[in-house]
Amino acid sequence: VLTICYVGMIILGVVWLANINLIFLLISHVLALGIMWWRSQKVDLEDKRAIADFYQFIWKLFFLEYLIFPIACLL
Repeated sequence: VLTICYVGMIILGVVWLANINLIFLLISHVLALGIMWWRSQKVDLEDKRAIADFYQFIWKLFFLEYLIFPIACLL
């Protein structure tokens, strides 16, 4: 689901949002998506702490969106 959201934001940026810095938006979302995939591969599903850490990381990505989009609009 998160991958679909990131890909959707990339597509939306390219197709619809003309007043923003597309390069910044694309690079930031591809980078965030890549890091999310990398971190997800390292989660030990038997370790509750590892699961909680990854869950916290997902929330950090969510709040990072509040910085990425305004920066893309200002650049």
